Amino acid sequence: MWISGPILMVLAQVAFTVMVVFVKIAREELSTFEVALWRSVVAVPVLMLMYRNLSWQISDKRTILLRVVVGFCALCSFFAAAKGLSIADLSLISKIQPILVAVLAPILIGSSEKASSRLWGLMALAMVGCVILLTPSLEVGSKYGLFAVLAAILSAHAHVFIRRLRMEHPGIIVLWFQCGTGILSLLACLLTLGTIPLPPSHLWLPLVGVGLMATLGQLLMTLAYKRTKAAKVAIASYVGPLVAVGADVVAF
Repeated sequence: MWISGPILMVLAQVAFTVMVVFVKIAREELSTFEVALWRSVVAVPVLMLMYRNLSWQISDKRTILLRVVVGFCALCSFFAAAKGLSIADLSLISKIQPILVAVLAPILIGSSEKASSRLWGLMALAMVGCVILLTPSLEVGSKYGLFAVLAAILSAHAHVFIRRLRMEHPGIIVLWFQCGTGILSLLACLLTLGTIPLPPSHLWLPLVGVGLMATLGQLLMTLAYKRTKAAKVAIASYVGPLVAVGADVVAF
């Protein structure tokens, strides 16, 4: 069954919001790099099993490398922000990302990715709606808000790189991303902690949730960018704050 890129992005936003719930629980006791590492420890075996019968070769090695490095920096900034912000605040701040994607895509990919004036209008309307919905509790002034802004900027670049990899298999892109971020997280843990401590048993379930929801969200998002122009896919992520408000109420 064919599902459009924007619908896939909406589903990805749901998966990522559930992931953030688990991230907030894990970040109470673990560092940013530890959560990122265990995310990959869960995700990589799942992806290797899913795509064991496919070639893992990527033809555009430069772009996948950029995707891994920029994506790793984005997720670490996002996990750092998740410790101190509500899910709704985090989701709202990240909504500057679609605007950046619409600006960057024509520059980094080509003029065919240029957003129409109608799409820019919808994006502005959606952003205003998000601000009205969530402004009463917004915590932009904190260091966690700054981490969230940095995550949105880095993530916008990472999303454009995903669109540039649209000729590759979505699952293999996600597999390499999880492998690459896992290696970087391992190195970061060794540099900052000097060891790789085993997480306490009561956090195993949340960490499995982080890994599984991150994998599902990445697969849906990557497939969305494969099927539809970057700007059109990115604007669908404005459903995120609505999902995030619900997640805050239910989980916290």
